[in-house]
Amino acid sequence: MPAVTAVEAMHCRIPFPSPLQLGKVHMTHRDYVLVRIRLADGGTGYAVGFERGMPLLDLVTRVAPFYVGRSPEMRAAARQAAEAATPPARAVLMRGISLLDIAMWDALGRARELPLWALLGGARMRVPVMPVIGYGASIEAVTGQCADLAGRGFRTIKVMINGTDTAADRVLLEAVRGAMPDDVAFGIDAHWSWKTIEDALPTCLLAQDLGAAFIEDPFLPQQWRNVGDLQAQIGVPIAVGEDVIDRYGFRDLAESARILRIDASVSGGVTGAIEALHLATIMDREVIPHVFPTLHGQLAAAFPAIRCVEMILPEVGADPMDRLLSEEARIEDGDLLISEAPGAAIAFDWDRAAGFALRTERVGA
Repeated sequence: MPAVTAVEAMHCRIPFPSPLQLGKVHMTHRDYVLVRIRLADGGTGYAVGFERGMPLLDLVTRVAPFYVGRSPEMRAAARQAAEAATPPARAVLMRGISLLDIAMWDALGRARELPLWALLGGARMRVPVMPVIGYGASIEAVTGQCADLAGRGFRTIKVMINGTDTAADRVLLEAVRGAMPDDVAFGIDAHWSWKTIEDALPTCLLAQDLGAAFIEDPFLPQQWRNVGDLQAQIGVPIAVGEDVIDRYGFRDLAESARILRIDASVSGGVTGAIEALHLATIMDREVIPHVFPTLHGQLAAAFPAIRCVEMILPEVGADPMDRLLSEEARIEDGDLLISEAPGAAIAFDWDRAAGFALRTERVGA
């Protein structure tokens, strides 16, 4: 294949329709970094990630020179060179490497006229979708969403809890359970609210009594010992890992928790996600990827370890990336229909995204 001649990166900010609350965090917008690689023959490859308050565009441009001059077929060489260049900075640079790796896989699929799942070896063409709700909404709004989503065929729903107010979380979770049929499961996201087992246990035991399918992010991922201690005291599976950067971190978490939260945009791109998925398969762990449902749906089509793909539906307002997309995800009876378009199912409109751009950079010719 022809080599990469240029890497373009764009930092976009999209305001929410109305402000949202996540625990103590007040949110008014979502920042994204979009990446486009250009090949010598005019081919392209794309990627997108959450900026999350980090200098993600700068991280992309820092590692971009290792990709310029290499073809998508030599993506492993580019990744190795980027990782080896500055070992002390590897932990932060991995987010930039992740997006470049995704773009290389996307370019490979486009050039071969094959979707990513076909390059990997497909196992299924439908994957359950797990909608996310809760972001500071009233109990009435959340229960209404639960009933609506259950009626539309979704079989697992994730609820964002406060995490710092046990009484408020009890009222919310009891209402959630009462709003859904028994055959619809719910999980809770504590978004790293707790520091100790004692902090976590009251809400976790409540979730267990109500039949929760999982408890996500009770602690930071590096607190894997706490995760293991908590998992030993409750029967509900703990789900962790959305900010883990590589297979070494996932190995620790897989020994402590039952569900891994892999994110290709963070943990080494498609290549890193594949490594973590092989680890999960070997250790009999389930995987629920972190957002980006169309990209992770491609991986889910090839890896049965993925239980479902997570999606913040447009009506929730917490992930307005749909305003950048040129093609919507296709959902039927609660399942994502896997795209058969060439590439990694990254269908954003670069020109439309430019209308939200705060900054753009280009590395290469």
